[in-house]
Amino acid sequence: MSKTIGNRIREARKKNGLTQAQLSGKAFISESYMALIELDKRNPSTDVVIKIAEALEVSADHLLFGDIPKNELTLFFEWQKLVQGRSLKEIESAQNIVKYFFENLDLYNDK
Repeated sequence: MSKTIGNRIREARKKNGLTQAQLSGKAFISESYMALIELDKRNPSTDVVIKIAEALEVSADHLLFGDIPKNELTLFFEWQKLVQGRSLKEIESAQNIVKYFFENLDLYNDK
């Protein structure tokens, strides 16, 4: 059975140690509406998903789609986020560390 948005919200809520009442309060929605969402009897709007995601401190993408397999583009965007606001020197240092890591990984794998 594939997980639904309701399943993912319930799982994240429990992981955060929150009750439905606590989560609904943090997300500024009614407790009854939260229960219906978790039971997959209501489809929340984008705004509601964002509020719930913020309250749970997870991404809205995770609530909507679950774990998405990574590809080169998602890895590129993750790298872009990591280096955002860093100086050129810091970025070059990070690049050198990664390069050194892969060079040594190749040496290890060749043995």
